[in-house]
Amino acid sequence: MDRADYERIVRKHMDTIYRMAVSYTQNPADADDIVQQTFVKLLSRREAFTDEEHEKRWLIRVCVNECNSFFSSFWRKRVDSIDAIEKEPEFTLQENRDLYEAIKKLPPKCSIVIYLFYYEGYSTKEIAGMLCIREATVRTRLVRARKLLRDELSEV
Repeated sequence: MDRADYERIVRKHMDTIYRMAVSYTQNPADADDIVQQTFVKLLSRREAFTDEEHEKRWLIRVCVNECNSFFSSFWRKRVDSIDAIEKEPEFTLQENRDLYEAIKKLPPKCSIVIYLFYYEGYSTKEIAGMLCIREATVRTRLVRARKLLRDELSEV
């Protein structure tokens, strides 16, 4: 992979990978580390991608693996993190702000399927392939996430 291809891929997919990492870790600093590791792995990739969808799915899979590795690491298990000050996105409607806050409170397993299904537009079958879980598991997590969101938003 030459420099121009690498820069094109990074520019194209940086936001998606960052949003996934933030939704998984709930911490922008940790998400930055995961994004960096994801794109370092892209640098060491030898084979070419078959198409743009293949490169996006590969990056999402690597990002998910990095998130899982991050949560199972010795450092994460032994050190208490200080809550990072996070720059909140600007919302014009209170309804959107409440939804954003409710999604942030979801467990990582639920928030990642919500993100991939609603924001990235993947089907449950595609999400199952990316996360290496069964399609029924994806549907179950979506149902649970929707219920948690409904309960959270009904309180607001």
